[in-house]
Amino acid sequence: MKKNKKRNELSIFEEFRLKPDDFRDKPPKKNKLLIINDIYFYYNTKLKKNTYWILTEPKYSQVTEYREQLDTDDEDYQLNIPKKSSLKEYKTDVKIHVEEEGEDGDYCTWWKENENGELIQVNIIKEEDAGVEFKIKSWLRNKAIDAVGLEIRNMKKKAYEYPKKKLEKMIEEEENKMIKKGGWKALRVAALSTLGLGWLPFL
Repeated sequence: MKKNKKRNELSIFEEFRLKPDDFRDKPPKKNKLLIINDIYFYYNTKLKKNTYWILTEPKYSQVTEYREQLDTDDEDYQLNIPKKSSLKEYKTDVKIHVEEEGEDGDYCTWWKENENGELIQVNIIKEEDAGVEFKIKSWLRNKAIDAVGLEIRNMKKKAYEYPKKKLEKMIEEEENKMIKKGGWKALRVAALSTLGLGWLPFL
């Protein structure tokens, strides 16, 4: 069976750690990216920040700097639409990639090139801003990875000696053992306590 390349344990297990839903493992092809060239901005003196707009019929619609439609319950949402004369063209080097088209809107990711010409995703939700359930599942996954890593070391072996699917199965089995042993509710309590979120109510 094909085995992982001879890499250190940290880099191998990093692939199995959970990431927020909007994270894309590999960048898209550059020729598939769409240029953003129809956004205008207006400096809002009340918010002391720029607000962003696109021309839709019959009036302007407010968006984010990534051209995402702004929800009416967003703290930056403005009822008053600025006059066309007060809007300035917004120039950005961020480009859009349509991941999936849908009836209710397209699912997109946003990218820009770094100084080496590599595409970097710029719309990733930071792990600290992710939801509570994601943090709990991520905590459980990390504990399972630690246990599998210890098991491999106790057998005097290296992580790169195992095929990726085998490691993934071992980690998932460890997660299931932890849930079966302590129960999901107990794990939630332990995770939230470790993460400093013990004050949150449990469902």
